Amino acid sequence: MAKNRELSQVGSLVTVNDSSGAVGIANSVGINTTAPTGSYALDVHGTANITGTLNIAGNPAATAGDITALAIALG
Repeated sequence: MAKNRELSQVGSLVTVNDSSGAVGIANSVGINTTAPTGSYALDVHGTANITGTLNIAGNPAATAGDITALAIALG
C-alpha cells in the first residue's frame, strides 16, 4: 500500500523555484532504499543507467575507466 502524505507533512522539506521550476529537497534522497545514508545527498542502491556525462567533483567522466581514474585521483 502506498504511503501517501499530505503537503503539510512534507512541505517544509521541499522548495520550488517558481522562475526556474527547480525543486529542492532538504534531506538525503534515496533511490531503491528506504533509509538513505545521511552523509550523502543522493544514495542509490542498485545499478544506474546514465545517459550523458557524469561529473565527479566537477570533472566529467565519459567511460568506466575514466570514472575509475577519477576515483583514484580524488582519493
